[in-house]
Amino acid sequence: MAKKNLGDIEDNNKNLGGVSALFNSPAKEIAKEEKVAPKADEETVTYPLRMKKSSLKALKILGAQKGITVKDLIMSVIEKEYDL
Repeated sequence: MAKKNLGDIEDNNKNLGGVSALFNSPAKEIAKEEKVAPKADEETVTYPLRMKKSSLKALKILGAQKGITVKDLIMSVIEKEYDL
């Protein structure tokens, strides 16, 4: 289904705030700027990792405290352990 242009539907209606963001596509210039190019020298692959729920929960809490992702926590430990 094609997106519809609802124009200025938000004008003079406080209950419809943000509706146009749902229906109108973002400007093409903004969309191009937001894309982050992956590093050309490194290829990234996915690998499933199984772990206990309690371990994952602990990693999520630790990551939230340090302000980094679970993936970054795991990768830093692997790099330190195996000198990668």
